[in-house]
Amino acid sequence: MHGRRRQHEREPTADEKAQAQQRVERYCALSTQVAELKAANTYTVEALSLTKQLLEQNTELHSVWNYRRQIFMHLDSWQDMDARQQALERELAFLLEIITKNIKSYWMWNHRVWALGALPRPEWQRELGLVAKLLALDARNYHGWNYRRFVVAHLRAAREDAGAVDEQEFAFTTEQITRDCANHAAWHNRSKLLPAILAQRGEPQAVLQAETDLILNAIYTDPDDQNAWLYYDWLLDIQTSDTDRVRLLRGKVAAIRELLELEEDGKWPLVELVGAFAELDKLQPGAVTDAEKGEALETLRRLKSIDPLHIGRYTDMLRTLGGRWGSLAT
Repeated sequence: MHGRRRQHEREPTADEKAQAQQRVERYCALSTQVAELKAANTYTVEALSLTKQLLEQNTELHSVWNYRRQIFMHLDSWQDMDARQQALERELAFLLEIITKNIKSYWMWNHRVWALGALPRPEWQRELGLVAKLLALDARNYHGWNYRRFVVAHLRAAREDAGAVDEQEFAFTTEQITRDCANHAAWHNRSKLLPAILAQRGEPQAVLQAETDLILNAIYTDPDDQNAWLYYDWLLDIQTSDTDRVRLLRGKVAAIRELLELEEDGKWPLVELVGAFAELDKLQPGAVTDAEKGEALETLRRLKSIDPLHIGRYTDMLRTLGGRWGSLAT
């Protein structure tokens, strides 16, 4: 881990080696037993218990997760809705226990989606609370956010006030971004929600201003983190009129200039400044003054020394913009 002194592990004792060897042998024997049961199409409560023992030791066995689902659906109790409810609630508890041990396992998240989908009487609001706790352990976890969208979609479908669900989720992304502006998953989730929020509130300018304020707060917190810059670009892309795009770009230029007064050699603010001028020029010919064009070209020259690893990119941009703006490139 960063910032921690490397610890040299001691050589295990003979007893520890023997115990480790025994664990390996038990695991291999259990794995072989489960594989044989699966090959024989054995769908019993005993087989279900053995798959649980194996998955507790290794959560990455996707074929065993598949076999476990098949066992559930072949049991006589599967057709009894009350019995199925109890069995799947126990399964969800089991999953919650082992997900905390390996929160990035695809197969566990997939299995939880299946279990919720097969549950006769799912409690989506409770599940939303559980996934919030899981994200508290790893706020940027892609699987957790993807699963959260799955839960929210079902919660929205189950409630008459779907708009309130969207507002609740939007507030959750605000909380997560405020806590950690580098949380790409939260920014991504916000982008999925914003079109619905714009439609519901009926005040697009107020919403866009609030979004701009959130972006600027993130940029001032960490100018070199790309997440807020990417969201800014996405916000520009979803505008339906060039007038709104120009207005947002002008706001972006003003914010970057203010930021550069505090950190004049910040790479990303400088890159974004050039990009904003170039985009303004494409959207509205004549909107960028000669002084601003000169500023953009001079910024690219500065970037060649500030960020020499990407000197080829800046040289190409100079050539492209210089060709567009003529004598200013000299």
